[in-house]
Amino acid sequence: MNSQKTHFPNLKIEVLSIGKHKNDSSLNEDGYVVTKNTFAVIDGSAPRVDLKFEGKSTARFATDVVREVLLVTSPHVNGRELVTAITLKLNKEIDRIGMRDIIRKAKEASPAALFISARIVGEKIIITALGDVSCRINGKVIHTCYFKTEELMTAKRIQAMINAKDKNPLVSDEELQTIGKLAIQEDLKEQVRKYFNNSDSELGLGIINGENVPDKFIKTYTFNLKDIRTLELFSDGYFILPKTAKIASWEKAFFLGEKEDPLRWKKYPAVKGVMKGMYSDDRTILIVYNKA
Repeated sequence: MNSQKTHFPNLKIEVLSIGKHKNDSSLNEDGYVVTKNTFAVIDGSAPRVDLKFEGKSTARFATDVVREVLLVTSPHVNGRELVTAITLKLNKEIDRIGMRDIIRKAKEASPAALFISARIVGEKIIITALGDVSCRINGKVIHTCYFKTEELMTAKRIQAMINAKDKNPLVSDEELQTIGKLAIQEDLKEQVRKYFNNSDSELGLGIINGENVPDKFIKTYTFNLKDIRTLELFSDGYFILPKTAKIASWEKAFFLGEKEDPLRWKKYPAVKGVMKGMYSDDRTILIVYNKA
């Protein structure tokens, strides 16, 4: 678990990042950035193959690259320019450690990540969003994203679990989770091979993976800093959005979701659920309070 409280002139920042593996925080594949002018949440894309990049999962490797670029670039670098800079850095890192041939042979081995950043530029705050890492300003959601491929995989996973339950009403929750996971194993790889950064398909989605990211997937938003009371950046591990912008409220909402639908097949359908020793997903919430 990582938590942090930081104070800058007129701003107060709180962040909490917890991995899905309850007993090993080093396996958290989310990341975040807090500087005097850049705030970001990064979500490493779940590995499709069991492959390590310098001892890290592909998701963690990509997350760290995104984080490094956000730490060293000017806050004026946003939108397309920022995504291009991150892509270039990821490719340099892949080449540096000699993994290019492996990725050419199996695209599903590519490190990949999604992110949202908010950067202060003068009196403005510029948000760059790629994927389903979301943002609320003053309690209103200004960016969210749903992937059609994930909706299809979720439906397939749940149907497999329902079929198993109908066949054997005594099947355990742990067995159901395994059945659901196996049902979409190949679909997850196909998502990478066919739909990552594919702007020609209605199932396409934008993601940092070393390829060019089409403009249609890169979202930017600009706001006056003085109009922002609270800015919340959060990863897709949160299924319920709390009414108040407080870390404790986000955590309370998270555990409510875990309790109400641990299998993630009824009230909060998803591609994965709670398993033994694990939460349903990594989760990260970063809140900026503007006291000006």
